[in-house]
Amino acid sequence: MFAPILRFFQSRSVQGRRLWAGAAFLTAAALMSASIFATGPQAIPEPRLEKAWPVATMRVTPGRICPTFRAYGRVEASRIAHLRTDLVAEVDEVHVREGDWVQAGDRLITLNDRELALRLIEARAELAEFQAARDSLQIEKASTEGNTGRYQSMLTVARNKLQRHKDLMSKRLISQSLLDEVVAQADEADIQYQAHMRALADFPNRSAALDAAVARAAAGVQQAQYDLEKSRVLAPFSGPVLGVFVAPGDRSNLGMILADVADARTFEVRVQLPDGYAQRLQRRMLDTESITATSQEGLNLQLSRLSSQVKRGQSGLDAFFGFESSTPTPANALGRLMELVITLPEEAAVVAVPVQSIYENDRIYQVHNNRLQAITVERVGESQTAEGEYRILVRSPELETDTAIITTQLPRAIDGLLVEPA
Repeated sequence: MFAPILRFFQSRSVQGRRLWAGAAFLTAAALMSASIFATGPQAIPEPRLEKAWPVATMRVTPGRICPTFRAYGRVEASRIAHLRTDLVAEVDEVHVREGDWVQAGDRLITLNDRELALRLIEARAELAEFQAARDSLQIEKASTEGNTGRYQSMLTVARNKLQRHKDLMSKRLISQSLLDEVVAQADEADIQYQAHMRALADFPNRSAALDAAVARAAAGVQQAQYDLEKSRVLAPFSGPVLGVFVAPGDRSNLGMILADVADARTFEVRVQLPDGYAQRLQRRMLDTESITATSQEGLNLQLSRLSSQVKRGQSGLDAFFGFESSTPTPANALGRLMELVITLPEEAAVVAVPVQSIYENDRIYQVHNNRLQAITVERVGESQTAEGEYRILVRSPELETDTAIITTQLPRAIDGLLVEPA
């Protein structure tokens, strides 16, 4: 069998024999490879399994929950007294310093009152003078009224005498000069009587004038007394002293500010509301629902009012929370920054879920037959658990009792995704 091949290679040149040997080797290798693949085992493809994502779940039931949110505010006083003076006097003593806590009626500053005391003495002397003049007028009135009968009698006698002399003159029994003398006496008596009656009629006017003078003098005494009292600058209400602007030896001027005092009863916290809360608070206030807040120090506050306009540089309205009457006013709290937890009235049919359960701000996922089902929700607010954990309050008609929702933030959460609740 191989003899012809050997004779064929022997008849060829050396180069030809090499080529034919290489070709034969390659052919044999190809035949062997083909036989290996042809006789090898057939691979059966393994079926592809869907991955189940491990997730944590919680069961929720819609109910009534009070939303809360945190906000920062600064303590302010709605009433601050800028104590001024309209006296020109030397400052004798300053009894307080900035930061002192004073009670209503406490003396803050004492002004020199020597000139004011002399003015009061002068005003009292003037009042006494007018009172004495009024008393003298009453005596004069009584005396004048007592002489009315005498003046009437004198006038009657003079008139009767005149009539007799006229009768005698008609009979030519007296001279004309004597009659003229009697006429003059009668006229004088009539003039005296009329003057007396005018004096009586003028007594009410003179008495009213003296009464007015007495009243004016009494007002002058009160004014002098008031000016004397103003030399003692008193605290108008209880609260901290915000500033003292004079020292002993200074001289006060008209309208000069001596000190600033804040009313502790009007302490309140001004809070800039986050977007979306202003309208809700306004609606709640119109419904006369109370909105409370609690500070980190445990102080209780209540919403009193909202600002009427948005200040420049702000995005929302300011809310003012006043300290409740049962809460003692914090000393030296003015200007302090406070963190408040503001509690809104209850919301119905809401559930509290962790932040990790919220997707794109308006979607959560429930687990049904180990598959995710998306639920579109409305964010109502925030709340805190008894352990202080932060929760988001959401509402949706698709949320039912004992709904299982995921509390794991999946990067590829989609509707229908296979999960494995842990």
